[in-house]
Amino acid sequence: TYLSIPKSDPSSSLTNPYLDAAAAAGSSSTPENSIIDLDQVKKNYRRLSLKHHPDRRGGNEETFRALNRAKIVLSSPKLRREYDLIGLDLEDDAEDHPDDHHHSASSENTSSDASKTENEDKEHSNNNNQNKTETVMSHLASATLAGVLQMVVRTALMGVVSVLLSRYTILTIVTLGMLVFLSTRIYSALNVAAKGANVKLNFLSLKDVGVPLLIAVGVFSMFRGRRFVMENDTSGGGGEDNQVVGDSTTTVQETIYHSWTWTFWFGETLVMTLFLANSFEKRSPALLALFTTISGIFALWLRGQFWRYATLLGFQGVIALLVVLAFPIMEMILEQIVEEKMKKVGEKIRAHDARLRELQRKRNVAAAASLD
Repeated sequence: TYLSIPKSDPSSSLTNPYLDAAAAAGSSSTPENSIIDLDQVKKNYRRLSLKHHPDRRGGNEETFRALNRAKIVLSSPKLRREYDLIGLDLEDDAEDHPDDHHHSASSENTSSDASKTENEDKEHSNNNNQNKTETVMSHLASATLAGVLQMVVRTALMGVVSVLLSRYTILTIVTLGMLVFLSTRIYSALNVAAKGANVKLNFLSLKDVGVPLLIAVGVFSMFRGRRFVMENDTSGGGGEDNQVVGDSTTTVQETIYHSWTWTFWFGETLVMTLFLANSFEKRSPALLALFTTISGIFALWLRGQFWRYATLLGFQGVIALLVVLAFPIMEMILEQIVEEKMKKVGEKIRAHDARLRELQRKRNVAAAASLD
């Protein structure tokens, strides 16, 4: 069958127009390796569609339908390749029944109907060329690359907060003020929306208001974690300097802070968890627990150090590069494997179709002999 339309014997009018159009277009048994003359296809289609139009005397609806679909398949490299592989047209679209449009028009001017059909087919062919079908691997590669790039952005933002904003007092104050202001703006927007919808705000609807406040708590915890004073070294470790001023001795003590504390770890884990949670619209308790665990482990290693964040960003950049390079190669390999499999399926389909045709031919011969 072709386009789910039963083919008759080669002497019928259904098969010959398609074969004539394909032969006139210069197609062979392997159309993906041949160059189709689209102008010749259109020329032959116009001639044969005028001859077999259902509104004309001697026209045939099934033949006209097969001609219209044959023109579409011959004009599309993708459809030609699919048909050559398995012997079936896998494209399921509205063009399978183009005669519905032609029967709605009057039969006063058949050439005008054929011209309209040609314009519709040309528009359909242009749309096929513009909207190429993406493979599963392309979608997977796009989703993976988008996820990696999103993680790069969030890691860079986390690095800025941990290394820079929480280190200096003025930057911490500005950051806390901006987060509190953002929280109030979100609350005002939700309150206006709730009044417009005549509903009351509840705890679940206010969760977006609490996110900036929790980030502020995390930033303050990181800032406070860097402000714990270390014990002075009284064994001559260099914690004190003695200066002689006149007849008296003045002791100058240098204040040394801890480079990392558990308070800092708590703040870094909290901010990192919220950054990860904001990447997903639906945040279940199990997902939050997973994000908290991952953030706690990374916070134990990062510890607010610039070179460690730079290392993590570099690793994520390498992953993004591998995604860009590896997925196209994997896609080509999978396409080759699928193509070989489809060729074998196509050979079986063609062999089965040949057996059915031979069986039908023998039945026709036997029926003709019985009538004689």
